[in-house]
Parts: sequence; structure tokens; C-alpha cells
Amino acid sequence: MKTVRIIAAAAALAALMSMAACGDKKNNSSSSGENSIITYSNNTTEAPTAAPTEEIKAAEDGPRLFIKDTTAAPGEVAEVTVAVENAEAKWNMCGFHITYPNVLKPEMADAEERMVERELGEASEYNNGSVAMEWQENLPEELTSNNLGSIFFAEMFEKDHGLDGDVVTFFLKIPEDAKSGTEYPVNFFYLDGDLFENVAKDKAMEKYVFENWKGGKITVK
Repeated sequence: MKTVRIIAAAAALAALMSMAACGDKKNNSSSSGENSIITYSNNTTEAPTAAPTEEIKAAEDGPRLFIKDTTAAPGEVAEVTVAVENAEAKWNMCGFHITYPNVLKPEMADAEERMVERELGEASEYNNGSVAMEWQENLPEELTSNNLGSIFFAEMFEKDHGLDGDVVTFFLKIPEDAKSGTEYPVNFFYLDGDLFENVAKDKAMEKYVFENWKGGKITVK
């Protein structure tokens, strides 16, 4: 049974990666960490001629994703942590993008396969599989015009076993010539196919997550 679950997890993660690569709806949280508001409707590709459904109303409360502020000296590697609160045993799958100035370089686990080095946190303790990849090709103009790079992260659980706390930490190299006091924003970026859901696939909860996530920053020492 464990082998079957691992195979199912790998298949689900592969599907997430495929959806993320093909989507085109996007919005990023601001560099000041303000809320990101997206247009989020329960449309389906199975019936393109059907009348559009009503826009989903966000839940009044739910999980809150955020990126922790951090510091690093010129030439050092900054630890960038994505965390979640108000989410204890409330979610079973996530797939999201983060952005950062492309002068920062992610540490790679496998550069040829674009796999990014990462460390899972306590919120991910019971996951059945995860993946982190650098988005290198076909970035939208919204990112390229602002000189931003991006990492996609996804993981899943067998049930609603996602917890509160740190989800994942990435490692970004600071330029050797970075000036003390420089602030590099690290934000979320919404793309069609991104998700944060529970077993019940509660879209109101998911919309709350995407409307209330907050970015962070790296400050150079």
C-alpha cells in the first residue's frame, strides 16, 4: 500500500507541474508584502460552451501562507522560508510559485533537471512527496520585465495531514557586490493550476489562501 501511495503522489505532483507550466492567469503579491488579489472562478475546460459559474466567495478565515523576512551578507546564501499558519490538519496538497530578483541564484540539487535545493519544515512532516523546480523557460512578461526569477514548489499528503509552521526553505545566493541595507523582495506569484487545497477541495478556503498570502524580503547585512 505504501508503494501505491508513493506512485500516486508522484503522479499527482507531475500533474501539478504540468498545470503550472501551461497556465496563464497570474498575479504576484506586492514587494511590500501586501495582499495579492486574484480573479478566481470555478471554470471548467470540460464544457467550454457552458455559461460561466458564479465567482467563488472566499472563506471568512483560513490558512495563511507567508514568506519570512531574513538577512544575509554579500556572497552568502540566504535561507528563504515559506510558512503557513491557521492550517493545522486542514490541507493535503499545495502547488505555488515564488519570485525573487534574478540577481539572486537558487542553490540547485540538480541543475540539469532544474531541481532546486530545499529543506522541508515541520508543516510538511507527513507529506507523501514534494518537488521544487526553477522556472527557466517561457516566463511571462510580468516577470521578465521586472527581472524576476521564480521557483515552483508542490507537495501532497495522503489526507489532510498538512500542519502549521515552516513548509519549505529555499537557498538564494546573494551577489558578492550587494550593498549593505539592500532589500530583495521575495513574493508569491499566482499561475493557473496553482493550488492550496484539502481533501474536500474547498474552493472558498483556497481562494482565502490566495487572497491573503504575504511576501517577505531578504535584507543584506
